[in-house]
Amino acid sequence: MRRVAIDQVPIAKVPPRVPPLTRFPNARRIYCRNHGSRQIFDLGNRTLYKFRPHKAGVYESDIHALIQATTDIPIPIIYNEWVTLEHNGAQIHHLIMEKVEGEPLHKVWVHLDRPSKERLALQLSGYLNELRRITSPSIRAFDGGPLHDEHGVLFDGRNSARGPFGDNQSLWLALTSHLQESPSGEIQQALINLRSIMPQGFPAVLTHADLHQGNILVHNRCISAIIDWEGAGFFPCWLEYVRYYPTSSSPEFEFEILVMRSMETYPVARRFMTILDALRGPEQWLVNWAIRELGC
Repeated sequence: MRRVAIDQVPIAKVPPRVPPLTRFPNARRIYCRNHGSRQIFDLGNRTLYKFRPHKAGVYESDIHALIQATTDIPIPIIYNEWVTLEHNGAQIHHLIMEKVEGEPLHKVWVHLDRPSKERLALQLSGYLNELRRITSPSIRAFDGGPLHDEHGVLFDGRNSARGPFGDNQSLWLALTSHLQESPSGEIQQALINLRSIMPQGFPAVLTHADLHQGNILVHNRCISAIIDWEGAGFFPCWLEYVRYYPTSSSPEFEFEILVMRSMETYPVARRFMTILDALRGPEQWLVNWAIRELGC
């Protein structure tokens, strides 16, 4: 498959005339999180209704459309997507989407034989390789704006939005913004040494950024869908590898270890982010470890 570069703008979204929970009064709530701000309902007709806080410029249907047009990655069909403004000024994001047949991988993994486990790992690594062919010259959100880093996989802190970034230097300044203000001479020398091993992150690639076993659905021992693309964006080309790398070799990471065998590797990026996260963290012993790793 050829490498795909894109520059799309989200299309306008219109709410349905009748709210989903009014149209389907027997809908069953199957998910509730963050004090009710994130909920999913089974509407009973092989469709789901999902709502959550809105992120400016993030429309999953646009991301899905690109993935469906350029890859073989199985994802749910989104039938409708819109945003409402609540009385308190909050924007709420709504989705009506296909209910894909399948169970989350973590629920079925222990019941699978070795060949089935290896087949699933190969499937996922193949899908990730397809996703990597969708590129952007800048690190950014899907719509071209600041990159949302809900889970803090790249920047310092969760739920941040920064960028876009067109080169490694601007990305570096964002990654180390708090550290740059440190009065410590050791920290400043550590930054100089760390900058010298920073890997090239371009071209940026479309990255799921929240890929875990709960977001991988399995049916008949095959991946039936990869879900929850709201955090996707154009991240550094090495981010998915660093994010997905298992933290240990324990049995609970058996699937991830199998997937890593077929992924493009970025060991320098993994070392870079491990040291950076230690420097940015609150634990002084980790800061000291990072400084030693950098030869300061």
